[in-house]
Amino acid sequence: MNNKTKTLNKTRFTILLMNFGLMAYITRELLRKSFITKVSLIGRTKPNFKRNYSLPFLHGGTILGILFLSQIQCISAANDADTTVNQPKAVESNWKKTAKLGFHFHQLSFSNWASGGESSASGKVNSEAKVKYLKDNFQFESGTKMAFGIVGYGNHRLEKTDDRIDLSTTISYKAFKNWTYSTVISFKTQFANGYKYPNDSTLISAFMAPGYLNASLGYRYKKTDVFELFLSPASGKFTFVNNQALANKGAFGVRPAIKDSAGVILTEGNRVLCEFGINLLANLSKEIADNIEISSTLNLYNNYLDEDPDNRWNIDVDWETTVNFVINKRIQTVLILQLKYDHDFNVPVYQMIDSEKVQIGEGPRLQFKESLGIGVTYNLI
Repeated sequence: MNNKTKTLNKTRFTILLMNFGLMAYITRELLRKSFITKVSLIGRTKPNFKRNYSLPFLHGGTILGILFLSQIQCISAANDADTTVNQPKAVESNWKKTAKLGFHFHQLSFSNWASGGESSASGKVNSEAKVKYLKDNFQFESGTKMAFGIVGYGNHRLEKTDDRIDLSTTISYKAFKNWTYSTVISFKTQFANGYKYPNDSTLISAFMAPGYLNASLGYRYKKTDVFELFLSPASGKFTFVNNQALANKGAFGVRPAIKDSAGVILTEGNRVLCEFGINLLANLSKEIADNIEISSTLNLYNNYLDEDPDNRWNIDVDWETTVNFVINKRIQTVLILQLKYDHDFNVPVYQMIDSEKVQIGEGPRLQFKESLGIGVTYNLI
């Protein structure tokens, strides 16, 4: 083994250690903030939840910055590794990497329009990066998906339309035929505060409120790049609510605060919900027609150890489907459909009373989101 080959192997090993280290760092920081850092609200001024569009995630900026840069570093290191060794003839690289950046816009304007209406303008930025390494029986994959969108209604108000941070890492080793032993680690949260629009004074979500960390061990079936299935009988799911006011309300399934008859908090709500169960993850990616691509991800989770035995049969569902209609190299029309159900998450229930929308209760509900837009996409790699 020559010196250049040794350099290549060291580079690959460094990338793997870096990703393991980042995941360990995230877990440690989240647990530290959730279990150690306790901010009492008793006797203090009520938190100010005024609208803030300066992306109030700077307290988590260090973690987020490291995570985002790690993906760029992986891709950059892969490029360097591919060019380190001068082979006497062309050899297919063990590395595959992609990176995309997209911009989507929508504008609606009214002037003296008799039927009525409200002018608006919206925009969204999204990015996606993946890096994959495959050699012999070993495979490593890491990817990020990020998006942020807002809509403005004239000079009146701004509302958030999309907000996501998705990170994932998969490490696999061949077991037999098309099956591999796999470890999947994923992390999800959002950038900015979310409000109960059009009321922008009621905070309902924030950076790391919620935050989801999943770590699963199991088997993965993958015959081609079109379809893959991952099944884990041992999967840990951690839900973080790093906002004490939301945690006290029991948001996103955490245990709420204990109060006396006067409403004074005796014990603050938990900031973390730990679950252990079975996880099924299915991915489909295929070009179904000329210039029409579809990708769909179904994530099912069942908690073995729910405190309420009646809830142990409930299944958390997260199903997202994206259809890309390619117009040309740069311009695409994108349709996104997403279904979610989580028995631990209470959704407000409304009813029209005297022509007004009034909340009459809350409880678990099937959540649905649809997005259709045209935009510009750049392939960075």
